Amino acid sequence: METNNKEMHLQEKTQAFLAIWHDLLDEGKTDWEKWHTYEHIPERVEIPGFLSGRRYMNYNDPEQCCFTMYEGSDLSVFKSIPYLKRLNNPTPWTKKSAITFKNFTRGACKCVSTSGQKNGYGGALMTIRLLKGKNFSENSKYFDQLTSITNELDGIITSTLGICNAKITSTETTERKLRKGTPETSLEGVLIIDGYDETILKEQSTKILNIINSSAIDLKSQQIQTYTLSYILRE
Repeated sequence: METNNKEMHLQEKTQAFLAIWHDLLDEGKTDWEKWHTYEHIPERVEIPGFLSGRRYMNYNDPEQCCFTMYEGSDLSVFKSIPYLKRLNNPTPWTKKSAITFKNFTRGACKCVSTSGQKNGYGGALMTIRLLKGKNFSENSKYFDQLTSITNELDGIITSTLGICNAKITSTETTERKLRKGTPETSLEGVLIIDGYDETILKEQSTKILNIINSSAIDLKSQQIQTYTLSYILRE
């Protein structure tokens, strides 16, 4: 019975995710990694509706060395009372770690298209930030044009397209105020691609961009970044 329940959980489809990019001050990196691993991600994954927390790092990225992704059962998870309670009651360690952030970007996104290995994670991840064209629709019939990313390209495990909800993302909280010392930017959409490793993601990047830009979805690629998996915690 326990095995069946576990299998049902692992197959639960992610309907939303929280995407966070940022850089770190050099003098706070070691303590930040401990906080993020042993307090912050576990704290978040304990919140009802949070399915997993993943951290990716790339210290060669000149602007944002860290990418964190929280998968949620529904977009409303990121405006829920339990989540907002955590955001408005940061721990002492969180208050200390907040001053370490630089170049912060955050987006609460609704999953509008997914393809590839269900519940599969790769050793590396590519994020492609996107701008919506005037003909874009969250109910587009053309999303299946993105499935060729996972169906035709070697080394690609999953592809997830998220469209950001600006209202949920911009909710003012105590934790947000703690980051006032660093510029914070938002986004319209992002394509998250899991692959075997950073090398193969970079090798396939041109083909991936061609698929996005030639589709009828009306999304334009913007900033592209790659990261290596550092830590993952599931509910």
